[in-house]
Amino acid sequence: MTAADMLDKVRELSNTKHAEIFRNTSGSPDEAYAVGLTKLKGIAREAKRNHERAVELWNSGIHEGKLLATLTEEYKKVPTKQLDQQVKEIYTFDLADYFANHVVAKTDFLLEKANEWTQMSQPEFVRRVGYACVCNLAKNSKTLDNNYFQKHLVIIELQIESASNWVKEGQNYALMAIGSRNKVLNKKALKVTDKLGEIKVDYGDTSCKTPNAGGFLRSEKVQKKL
Repeated sequence: MTAADMLDKVRELSNTKHAEIFRNTSGSPDEAYAVGLTKLKGIAREAKRNHERAVELWNSGIHEGKLLATLTEEYKKVPTKQLDQQVKEIYTFDLADYFANHVVAKTDFLLEKANEWTQMSQPEFVRRVGYACVCNLAKNSKTLDNNYFQKHLVIIELQIESASNWVKEGQNYALMAIGSRNKVLNKKALKVTDKLGEIKVDYGDTSCKTPNAGGFLRSEKVQKKL
């Protein structure tokens, strides 16, 4: 299946009303067809992985094309230069998460990019991707020790209240992921949440609500896993 074939399928599944809402509210310069992730995953399964095609999909200027690129990329073939270019072309939180978890996290560059992209000098969505990478490390790394994540807790405590909206969301998710890693980090993360109080991310005119990090970290489900 070619990139053109996949994008034709996206257009066939388009939700015109929701696509218009996306164009008016997302701030993204990419075209969009408001096709849900379940349907995109179906297209990706049928198409299978191909590096050259994934790059073509990413360069299509279509939001769903970029999402399909993350789902069909041959991540072992992705050079660090490509990651650095593509991360600058992300304008939505869903693409930030899929890029981090389905591409960056599969490469040998995850830790490097988490450290680089969370820096304050980076643009908003680059930092948002960076914190999605930190979340992935907190959930999956078998080698990083508590000191690494404690440093991020300190940074989050100092920066989150004044952070831009989507960085704030990324830091909130990182706070929850780090606090779910083990008992020591859970206690330290809870101290941060107690000090900060309520964290609010602006999701615009949607039903989305900011997750309560403290409540989540104190939940029975999390505590049983520590």
